[in-house]
Amino acid sequence: MKALIKSNDVEQKSGTLEQAGMRYGFGRNSMRKIAEDAHAIIKIGKSVRVNFTVMDHYLDSISGS
Repeated sequence: MKALIKSNDVEQKSGTLEQAGMRYGFGRNSMRKIAEDAHAIIKIGKSVRVNFTVMDHYLDSISGS
């Protein structure tokens, strides 16, 4: 896995599947499935990103929060 740049100053609104997996505690394949279910996938060319804002709302809605 590539080294990730850590920035405490700015909250990211999207990230790679690896970053999303670390943020939410899922593996890459599980993260992709959950992100697809949440409609949080952003495709830019061959790059796949996850919208963290959409994921946060989705996880809150399924957890009952």
